[in-house]
Amino acid sequence: MAGKGPSTKEITQLINNVMGHNVLTEQQLNQIMKGAKRAHERGGMPAVLDYLMKVTQADVEKKEVEQFADTIQQNPKMGMDILYGKKKAPGKRKK
Repeated sequence: MAGKGPSTKEITQLINNVMGHNVLTEQQLNQIMKGAKRAHERGGMPAVLDYLMKVTQADVEKKEVEQFADTIQQNPKMGMDILYGKKKAPGKRKK
């Protein structure tokens, strides 16, 4: 079994805190995670990225998401630090 990461509730709370208001429920996150798992089974990580971009209607280029995913895969601690607000995501655009 992999190391214990944050719970669905913790991730939902973090996302809502980052957004400044409730944009996601635990049930919605669970549905997204199930869909991502199915996408991975059908087409690997590229399919997961396509699925997540579609579901979230992310306003980013797919190449940016792929680069970010590669960075996090190489350094999972960085991903946790970004999630908990200890570091900023690399290449994050300012609006």
